[in-house]
Amino acid sequence: MAAMAAAPTEQPLLTPYQMGKFSLSHRVVLAPLTRQRSYGNVPQPHAILYYSQRTTKGGLLISEATGVSDTAQGYPDTPGIWTKEQVEAWKPIVNAVHEKGGIFFCQIWHAGRVSNYGFQPNGQSPISSTDKPPTSDPLGASEFSPPRRLRTEEIPQIVNDLRLAAMNAIEAGFDGIEIHGAHGYLLDQFMKDMVNDRGDEYGGSLENRCRFALEVVEAICQEIGADKVGIRLSPFADYLDSGDSDPKALGLYMMKALNKYGLAYAHLVEPRMVTPGDPSETPHSLFPLRKAFEGTFIAAGGYSKEDGDRAIAEGHADLVAFGRLFLANPDLPRRFELDAALNKVVLAPLTRQRSYGNVPQPHAILYYSQRTTKGGLLISEATGVSDTAQGYPDTPGIWTKEQIEAWKPIVNAVHEKGGMFFCQIWHVGRISNTGFQPNGQSPISSTDKPPRSNQLDASEFSPPRRLKAEEIPEIVDHFRLAARNAIEAGFDGVEIHGAHGYLLDQFMKDNVNDRTDQYGGSLENRCRCVLEIVEAICQEIGADKVGIRLSPFADYLDSGDSDPEALGFYMMKALNKYGLAYAHIVEPRMVTPGERSETPHSLFPFRKAFKGTFIAVGGYTKEDGNKAIAEGYADLVAFGRLFLANPDLPRRFELDAPLNKYNRSTFSISDPAIGYTDYPFLEEA
Repeated sequence: MAAMAAAPTEQPLLTPYQMGKFSLSHRVVLAPLTRQRSYGNVPQPHAILYYSQRTTKGGLLISEATGVSDTAQGYPDTPGIWTKEQVEAWKPIVNAVHEKGGIFFCQIWHAGRVSNYGFQPNGQSPISSTDKPPTSDPLGASEFSPPRRLRTEEIPQIVNDLRLAAMNAIEAGFDGIEIHGAHGYLLDQFMKDMVNDRGDEYGGSLENRCRFALEVVEAICQEIGADKVGIRLSPFADYLDSGDSDPKALGLYMMKALNKYGLAYAHLVEPRMVTPGDPSETPHSLFPLRKAFEGTFIAAGGYSKEDGDRAIAEGHADLVAFGRLFLANPDLPRRFELDAALNKVVLAPLTRQRSYGNVPQPHAILYYSQRTTKGGLLISEATGVSDTAQGYPDTPGIWTKEQIEAWKPIVNAVHEKGGMFFCQIWHVGRISNTGFQPNGQSPISSTDKPPRSNQLDASEFSPPRRLKAEEIPEIVDHFRLAARNAIEAGFDGVEIHGAHGYLLDQFMKDNVNDRTDQYGGSLENRCRCVLEIVEAICQEIGADKVGIRLSPFADYLDSGDSDPEALGFYMMKALNKYGLAYAHIVEPRMVTPGERSETPHSLFPFRKAFKGTFIAVGGYTKEDGNKAIAEGYADLVAFGRLFLANPDLPRRFELDAPLNKYNRSTFSISDPAIGYTDYPFLEEA
């Protein structure tokens, strides 16, 4: 009876697999994800929890990309494995994975030209197959310094750096290593003909362009054994300006060339992932490469559970690697097993007005930790970027050292429960009065017109002062510094508040912005200030740590637009070049917060236009949220008042349990408990 019942419900992703000498209990692999939390390029103790959370007995984990030398770095705070200190720092992390029965491979890399003088020893030029820098990237091409073309006689030294890194990884306890030959980094820069313009034996023909990568493979196999070596390749990708004129030929050549080594696996990125995080339609398939490779084949790139099961069942892959889903769901294999909902419930930012003197208070530790689930995303209440940013009593800031230090235990509490925490940073602009401003000065805005009406009595607003064009770079810098401070406080990223009638919205919306300079008039001009802020923050902390909230359809605080659909479209397309963590968009039905209205408009055109994670928010119920995810309308759904009144909201959704009702009268009172931390959990209700 048991065997008969199991057959129809067998899930291919959850079947065991023998990868060489490694016995895997399932086929769900943790993909390598750059995390940028290894301060000074040294892995930190907090990585113990991160990796152990995602470990299952017999599960395969691949570490974040780990530098092989002091010339290999291209992003802040990525780990290395070229020094004794780094090797020792990795050991307790690897041990934590092994204690839970996991198998752990270290992905080793060299960024090549995807770097700048600031990351290089003695401020030297980054190295590459070429002397041409990338022309585009989510971080902005201005971050790249012109590379130096490696001389032929220097290449054996780079091969040796990778060999020594592999040896160090084994010393640190890793079960094996994955050579990062994908996504536009050094090895990819040699393989791809749109980058490699060499005239020596490492350039020109396909065989020559692949020579360097294969020398690396051979050296590492000889050092640690081929059964401990995997490689990641992305022949179809054009990330970091590294495309190839015949990616299928490149992929097939590498598969056949690798067969002679007997590697642990080949890890290939799907052709649909032309750029990471951006699936696109393509006639190409990994299947010919899978058939050509005589070993374990891992597929990666935009997989859902259903896609993964199908890939295994149809022989498209032996294993499937998951990145963002595994990031957000540390217990991903278990969720797949139970067919449980993935954690796509986000805590929306909610102004709480309990940060006395603009300093976050200890009672916020309980508030946020109550609403934290393992792998869940929380977005903080709106947090001021400067002393001119305030417009409500007792809202927090992040422009002083005292504020940064006060945020740290709050962020730590979220991280201790396995949550991810983004800080929403804002400037209220004209939604203020002289009492909130330093030295009683006027609030600042895109205009000198105060709001006529809204939830606050208009008499509470003082006439604003129109910012001069030459003052705007200082406001941009305040946002940049606030983002840097948020990372210092431990936040995983920041959300730029560009919604609901506050300063950035005051620039974007033509019912407010009456300027005639380069920041007013045309749609492009009105969005200029916001995009300058986005760019500055991406350059400061990395685009993968930046989200933005927009409300093009809202008319809150007298900030409407004559063509909100055009505004939303323009912003979605303009944001695509940065590769942000997400866009968080308010539903058209929420013309004013808290009030749903009938509307012919939809966020779906914006969702299709934006090439990244899309969060929808605004009056959602559980049923609405499930429908939005199922129909591809959104990737995540943010809940505000429901999450406020139900700190265990994801659990209640999972059990289809009744919800607490919120008490609107306590939303903004200053009490540290009432209406804040006193809503009951399910077991207390």
